[in-house]
Order: sequence, then C-alpha cells, then structure tokens
Amino acid sequence: MPAAADLKAFFAVNNPDIDTGNAGGAIDLLRRPDFTQLAANDDIEVISSAAGDTQNCTIVGRNAAGQIVSETAALTGVTAKIFATLGVIERVLSVELASVAIGTITVRRSVAGATVGVIAIGERGFSMIFRKTVSDPSSTKNYYTKIFWKNTHGSQALTSPIIKQNADPDARIMHLPAAANDDTATSTNRVTAPAVGDTLDPDTFDDTDKPITDLGAGVARGLWLRLQLPSADPAHRTTYTSELTGQSV
Repeated sequence: MPAAADLKAFFAVNNPDIDTGNAGGAIDLLRRPDFTQLAANDDIEVISSAAGDTQNCTIVGRNAAGQIVSETAALTGVTAKIFATLGVIERVLSVELASVAIGTITVRRSVAGATVGVIAIGERGFSMIFRKTVSDPSSTKNYYTKIFWKNTHGSQALTSPIIKQNADPDARIMHLPAAANDDTATSTNRVTAPAVGDTLDPDTFDDTDKPITDLGAGVARGLWLRLQLPSADPAHRTTYTSELTGQSV
C-alpha cells in the first residue's frame, strides 16, 4: 500500500524565477519543492553518501542585506564541501547539481549542522516556490507556479485522494489542481493564470481541500499555486505546506 514516503512532491519542468517564459508543463522528476529553510543566518555545506559525487553544485541564496548571491563549486564526495564564497546567507533559493546524484546528497548548515534539504539518488536539486518574487508598489500582484504530487508506489493506488493546504502562515498562497492526472499544461508566464480548461472545476483558487481522482501506481497530479502579494507588501520569511492524503488497501 502507498505510505507517506511514497507520496512525493516535484516541480513542473518550467519553473522560472523571472516573469517571462512558460510556467508549468509536465512533471520534472529531477527537482523538488521540498526542503527546510534556514532557521537562522548561516553558511552552507554539502556532503554525499557516495565518493563519486564530485560534480559541480550551484547554490543560490539571499544574504542578510537582501542581495542574491550564488556559488558554483565541485563537490568532494563523502567529505563535506563548505560553500565559503557564498558566505553567510539568510535563505536558500535553490540548489542545483550539474548531473544527477550518485549517492544521497545532504545540504546542511555548516559545520555538520541542521539539514536544509536532501537530493535523492538520480535527482538534480531543490528550490523555493515563488523565488525572486516582488510586490508592486501600487497594486496587487499575482504569481503562479505548478508542482506535482506523485504516488511513487510500484503497484498500489492511492484512492480518494485529497490535496490540502496544511500551512500558510502569512495567508498569501491559494491552490487549484490541474484538470487531469499527468497533465502537461502550461501558462504563458508566471504572472499569468493557467487556462480555465487546464484546471479542476470550478476553477477557483482558494484554501479549501481539493478532492481529486485516484492516483494509480506511478501517477501524478499537477497542482497550481497562486501567490498574491498586496501592494508594497514587505518581505516574508515563512513556509508553505501542501499535503496529500488518501486511502490505500
């Protein structure tokens, strides 16, 4: 039967951090929106369970002054690599490998501190949803992104699934599932809503629970998220939690 560990969140293949270019599309099985943001400003190190993980890794973050900073460095396998040039940062925006992970790669606070995120074997990275977004000084601004919930169990379905908003402390994000399982729909860009025909009826972004059709073994369902920033909205340091529940035999 599918267990919690079998229900995994992934990004869509188009996940821009600028306001041009398509958003959404098919599932991206190499990158996840799932990690734990820094509890306090710190520097970052990366370590693998496999000596062969010596590929380049790029970390993008914001420093305490709000500037976007980044560093690309070659990993050193089972020896922790400290991203010293990146320096102390206030938040992680993205972590991206040049090639898929050979072992399980752990990104953590340095030295040997709390885990920020894990890149699984065969995957490439993780990042924030809605990274590098800004409010407009005079009007409300909406941003859209698409993630997927996937049942990765090899043989069992998740029946009567429901997608829930588990936590949205700053009340800025609402959700709306895609119209069908394993869809590939895009929106024009991340500031344009997906087409009504590509989302679940009644096509309403809100905070309510969203029942969807059964997720068979290996099946995924797209989930559009809308970030709504009031005019001149101040910076936020918060997290958003989406949850998939259901039944299994």
